[in-house]
Amino acid sequence: MSDADLQTVEDIRRQVEQSLPPTLVETMRAAGLSLRLGSASGPIIPAISDAVSFVPSSSVMIDPDYADELAEREQLEEMVSYRGDVTGIDHTIFISPRARTRHAPRIKVAINPPDSLDPGARTSSITIHDGKVVAGEDVPTALLKQVQKFITLNRDVLLDYWDYRIPTNQLQERLQSIKQ
Repeated sequence: MSDADLQTVEDIRRQVEQSLPPTLVETMRAAGLSLRLGSASGPIIPAISDAVSFVPSSSVMIDPDYADELAEREQLEEMVSYRGDVTGIDHTIFISPRARTRHAPRIKVAINPPDSLDPGARTSSITIHDGKVVAGEDVPTALLKQVQKFITLNRDVLLDYWDYRIPTNQLQERLQSIKQ
C-alpha cells in the first residue's frame, strides 16, 4: 500500500467501520476502544497506549502518524527543485505546495549530495515563517544563512505557492536569487 493516498485510506477506514457488527461497535464505544489503521511496516505489537485510543465519533480511525507519512509522500511528488542558477544558494532547494500536510509552510534544502534533484535524498526542512531547521540533516551555518536570506527575499511567493495561489511557472518567474 506504498502508493496509497489519503482518500484511499479514508475509503478503507469507512469500509472497515461499516463491516463491523453494530453490537461490536457499541461495545467498543462503551469500553472507550477504537481500531487504528496504520502502516504495515510499523511495529507488529505496538505499546498498549499506541494500540488503544478513544475516538468518540468513529470506531475505526487512521493513525495520525500514518496520515502524515502519506501526506509527506504526496508532497514529495509535488515538489519542484531549483539549483543555484535560480536561487543563488549553493545547494538545491525543493519547494512544494501544502498538499495534505499538517505542518507549517517549509522548504527543503539538499544536504548530501548538495546538487541532488531527489527530494527523497538527505535533506533538511526549513520553515518559511522563521527560517528555522525543523527536520532532517544538520545544516552548515553558511548554508543556513543563504537559505534564510532566500526565504526572506521570497517569503510572499513561497507562501503563494504553498497555498496554491500561483502555479509553478509563476513561482519560477517570481523567485529572486540571493545573488542579484
